[in-house]
Amino acid sequence: MKKIALIGSLSFCLLAPCAHAQDAGLTVRDLDAQNPKKLTLAELQQLLPGAKMSRLTAAGWQHYWTNEPGGSFVISASNMNPGTSRSQGGATAQGKWHIADDGRYCVLIEWKRNPTEEWCRYILQTSDGYYATKSDQTKAEKVYKLDIKK
Repeated sequence: MKKIALIGSLSFCLLAPCAHAQDAGLTVRDLDAQNPKKLTLAELQQLLPGAKMSRLTAAGWQHYWTNEPGGSFVISASNMNPGTSRSQGGATAQGKWHIADDGRYCVLIEWKRNPTEEWCRYILQTSDGYYATKSDQTKAEKVYKLDIKK
């Protein structure tokens, strides 16, 4: 039963990429003071291949993966804050990534015990790092902190 709860918690946070715990509830409007810039297709093509990616969910789960140049990755998850989740431990899954023609970063994750997850997000760069969002045009749209390192 614990494994089901673990995978369920991971799936919830990955289906709607969860924010860093300290950034829960941020919107595009909240980034205005940091001069957000939506990265272009060409910029993403330079930044994302080979990039080490990570995020911390509001429930305390840390997710890590590296965008392999061929379009695949293995995502690892570990619970960084066991007191906020019903489950502890970690999990891994196979994934694929690509950059859509409209400049969105797209991810497909093939969970072993949950339905396949698929999402695409624009990447905003600020003085504070990177954020993923469905739209940079709607000020009330949520943003999610995404660490990207080359």
